[in-house]
Amino acid sequence: MKLYFYIVKEVVPQFFSVLVILSTILVVSQLIRLSQALVAFGVSLENILLPFLYIIVPFLSFNIPISFFAAVMLAFSRFSSDGEYAAMLAGGFSLRRAARPVMIIAVILYFVSCFCAVYGEAWGRKELVNFYFRKTQTEVDNLIKYRLQEGVFSEEFFGYMIYAEKISADRTRFGNMMLAPAAGAKDRFTILAPTGGISGSVMEGKLNLVLEKGILHSANPEINEQSILKFDQMEIDLLRLFRERILGGDEANDDYRSYPPLQLYSYIKSIENNQGVDRLIYYKARYLLHKRIATPFIIIIFACFGMALGVADPRAGKNLAYVGAIAGIIGGYVVVMGFSWFAEKGSISAPIAAWLPNIIMLAFAGFLMYQKNRLPPSESPLDPQHIEWWVRFKARFAESRRTKV
Repeated sequence: MKLYFYIVKEVVPQFFSVLVILSTILVVSQLIRLSQALVAFGVSLENILLPFLYIIVPFLSFNIPISFFAAVMLAFSRFSSDGEYAAMLAGGFSLRRAARPVMIIAVILYFVSCFCAVYGEAWGRKELVNFYFRKTQTEVDNLIKYRLQEGVFSEEFFGYMIYAEKISADRTRFGNMMLAPAAGAKDRFTILAPTGGISGSVMEGKLNLVLEKGILHSANPEINEQSILKFDQMEIDLLRLFRERILGGDEANDDYRSYPPLQLYSYIKSIENNQGVDRLIYYKARYLLHKRIATPFIIIIFACFGMALGVADPRAGKNLAYVGAIAGIIGGYVVVMGFSWFAEKGSISAPIAAWLPNIIMLAFAGFLMYQKNRLPPSESPLDPQHIEWWVRFKARFAESRRTKV
C-alpha cells in the first residue's frame, strides 16, 4: 500500500505542473487574438483574466490527458533511472501492480475531463461570446455617445473609418455619412449616404448600422476596375463585423459548439431532415456530440503509454522515451483527426469515428503494457524476438517448409 501512495505522490505533482505549463502555452498562443480585444475594449484586469478563463476551460479536456501522459512517463522514467523500478521488481512488485494507482487516477481524471468536454467547452465558448457582447454594447455606446463627433473622422468603428457631418441630439441619427475600411485594410470601398442611424442593440441580438439612399464606390487595384452602386437602404450587421474581427469567422459559424449536451442533441434532431441546412453542419454537430464523450477516454490510453515508455533500461537514457512520447502524441492526434475528417464529411458514422481510434490505440497500449510487464526493462517490447505470436508463426512456417522438403 505504501508503494501505491508513493507512486501517487510522484505522479500527481508532476501532473499539475505539466497542466500549468500547457495552460500557459495555450494562453500565450491566444495573445494575438486577445490583444485585438484589449485594443478594442481597453486594458483592465477583467478584460485579461476572464477571456483567459473562458479560453482555457474548453481546452482542459485535451490538456488533462496530455498532462497526465507526461506526468506518468516522467514518474516511471525516474523510477527506472534511479533503480527504484528494479527494486520493485526484485520485491515482486510488477508493472501490472504498479499500474493500479495510475489507472485509478486516470479513471478519476477521465470523469473530470469528460465534464470539461461536455459542459466546460460549451460554457467557455458561450461565456466568451457573451462577455465580448457585453463589452461591445459598452464600446458602441461609448463610441456613439462620446467619441463620435460631428465633422470628425473616427477609425475606432470595428476596424472601419466612420464620418458623420451631423449627429442628432439622441445620437442615433446621422447626416452626410461616410464609411470606409481603416488604413491598411485589404478592402477598397467607400460608402456615402445623406442619412443613417443605429438600430437595435447587442442585448436584442440585432445591432445594425442603417444607411439610406447612398452610394457604394468600390475599386479593385489588381485589375484596375471600379464600380458604383446606388441603394435605397443598406443595413450593416455590426454584430457580424464584431464576431469576425474579435472571435473569427469559424466562431461565428459554429454556434452549436456552445450548446450543452441536451441542447446540442435537440439541435441535431432539428436539422437532421432539414434540407435547408448545410449537411456538413449536421455531420460536424453529430460528431461533436460523440467526440465530447470519446475524446477524454484517451487519458486511459495515455496512462498505459506513459508507463510503457517510462520503464526503460537506465543505461539507455531518457531521450528514447521522450521521442516515443512525442511520436505517441503526434500519432494519436493524426489518427483522431483522420477519423474526425471522415466523420465531418459524412463518410463514417459519428460513433464509429469517435470511438474506433480509441479502440485501436487502446489495443496497442495494452500490448505494450503486456510486453513491458513480462520482459526485463532492458528489452524492447517491439523486438520481433519478444513477440510471442510472431515467434510461433515463424516456428510453424519453418516447420511447414521442412515438412514439404
